[in-house]
Amino acid sequence: MAMGAHRIGGGSDAVLGRSTRSSCLRLKKFSTSADDILVMADVRFAPPLQRLTSPPEGAPAPPPPPAAPAPPALRLTPPSVTQIRETTGSSPLISFQDLIQPKVDPRPSKRKKKRGKKLITFIVFVGLLGGAGYYFRNAAPVQRVLHHQKAAAPLPAVPFLRPAITSAEYSITLSAVQNGVPNNVTTKVRADFLGGTAESTVESQVGGVFSTSQEIRTADSIFRPGQAFGTTWTRQPRTPDTPATYDSVDSIPMVDDIIDQPLRDAAEPTSSKSEKVGDSTISTMTYVIDRARVPEIAPAIFARVPWLFDVPNATTLTVEISYDELGVVRHLDFRVDPPQPGTGSDATWVTSYAMDVTSLNAPVAMTVPGDALEVPVGTP
Repeated sequence: MAMGAHRIGGGSDAVLGRSTRSSCLRLKKFSTSADDILVMADVRFAPPLQRLTSPPEGAPAPPPPPAAPAPPALRLTPPSVTQIRETTGSSPLISFQDLIQPKVDPRPSKRKKKRGKKLITFIVFVGLLGGAGYYFRNAAPVQRVLHHQKAAAPLPAVPFLRPAITSAEYSITLSAVQNGVPNNVTTKVRADFLGGTAESTVESQVGGVFSTSQEIRTADSIFRPGQAFGTTWTRQPRTPDTPATYDSVDSIPMVDDIIDQPLRDAAEPTSSKSEKVGDSTISTMTYVIDRARVPEIAPAIFARVPWLFDVPNATTLTVEISYDELGVVRHLDFRVDPPQPGTGSDATWVTSYAMDVTSLNAPVAMTVPGDALEVPVGTP
């Protein structure tokens, strides 16, 4: 009985177990369907989910990921060394120690030799130049360059005697101002004092207008160009009252005729110099004199150029005179201050007088016209 009961009980359990499993399978089937519906709903509104599945049993394990490559090791290489080639053809290498402490070449370089030669040549040149300068230091050209010209000797107490002058070539220039316009007249003279003839050419400038005139003088006649009369030359008699300004030997003054004794006693030259010109020694003296005192202390100058003292505002007179060892004047220059603009309407103010002697006692050749038209005395 017990045995039957047990079997019956056992059968019940079996039936119950089968019913339970059947129910679970149905529930599982139902659940699966519901999950599928939910998953399908979630797919539309959520990103997909990856399902982690375990590898099947007995499958080989996946290989491990490859290891990252190790960073390359730093290689310390010595700096490249440039090979130095010698003239022998071999090319030895230079070590790092030699690069840090290079050896000194005992042989001097060609550049140093060239610099040394240039320095020696320069020193020799400077020495020669200095020696030449010292040797020629007292020469007249060097003294003129250095403005160390020798001062002129004082005029002797006894006046110079006029030497014999047979011929001369010289020029006289008068400079004037008229209403601010320059008015210059230069007379060039060639004179034969032994023959008593002289030729003069007058060049005039009034503003921008230039003109030239010519004249030949003999002891008894004056010849002038005769184009105005339809001829080459005109001749007019020379009377005793005709001024002989250019064909007289007295037209070339001596130094004592300019620097007279009153001026020597009253003033000293502002500057003086002496230099060798050709075969002659030329002395030059310069005076700057108060114009108001000129009639008193320089009467010879005042008598020679009285028109220089007509300029109203002139305050000083500058005198420059050059003469040779015989006392003959070779250069003479008188200058006064120019007038103020507008001073003296239509007046002509002479402001300077200059004389230059270019030659003395040299042959002078001139031709006296033989055929000339006779004109009255005083015909221009």
